Amino acid sequence: MNDRLNYLKKLYEDGYRCIYYDCNKDEVFTVYLKNFDNEKSETVEINDHNEFGQFKSYIDSLNNFSG
Repeated sequence: MNDRLNYLKKLYEDGYRCIYYDCNKDEVFTVYLKNFDNEKSETVEINDHNEFGQFKSYIDSLNNFSG
C-alpha cells in the first residue's frame, strides 16, 4: 500500500515537485510531478484515499518547513 507513497517521496528527493493533482469519479487520485532541473515529468495514480492523504500531508509539511 505504501509503495506509491515511498515512490513519491523518492521522486521528491530527486527534485520532482507536485504541480497538480486531481481525483476522478472512481476515487483514483492522479498526481502530476515535474523536475524543473531536467524537465522530466512523472504521473502517479493512487487508489487509496488514506495513502493520498499521507502524500498530501507529506508535501504540506515540506511547504510549511521551507517557509
